[in-house]
Amino acid sequence: MAPPVLCQLPSDVLDHIAYFLGSDPFLGPPAALIPLLLTNRDLNSRLSLPSNPYLYGRIFRLKYDITAAQTRFGDRLTSAKVADELRRRSIVLKRLKHRLESRTPARHTNEDESKVSLREVLFTAYTLILEDEGKNMIQLRQYGRIHDWIREFWFDPLGSSLAICCTRTGVWPLNRTETALGMWLFWHLLRKGE
Repeated sequence: MAPPVLCQLPSDVLDHIAYFLGSDPFLGPPAALIPLLLTNRDLNSRLSLPSNPYLYGRIFRLKYDITAAQTRFGDRLTSAKVADELRRRSIVLKRLKHRLESRTPARHTNEDESKVSLREVLFTAYTLILEDEGKNMIQLRQYGRIHDWIREFWFDPLGSSLAICCTRTGVWPLNRTETALGMWLFWHLLRKGE
């Protein structure tokens, strides 16, 4: 049995196809790559994140701002590290979009992705804002719908900040990292008239 035509393509051509699939649409994770990765084992082995971090690093550079990280890490910022960051940000953005971790107890839909903690979601969003040069905020606001998430975090009676619960019982919200990150995000995202 002859191998599929895609498997016969040179690696650089296949990478180019995968890059365009992974970068369209601009918003959100490179989800259009999944069907290509599931085509067969050969394609998966050539295009998976562990075997082709350069591809995912290129997709990251298209979807997110990277100048701050390049300045901070210099030569130590490898394609493998950038590819891992793409995976992490994709998971966090999906969790923001579906408003997971904004309320307590956290709702989990996927066993692997449920390993992301509230602190990691908040810290990743905080990092995206600090390193924003335009792309990061678009991802947070338009794909991740962070405004909905942060409102639920602070103002829902079951919000993970526990602010409503604490104020109803006459105590100040807990002094913890999650509260500080949540307040910083809320302050930064607050728009005039809200």
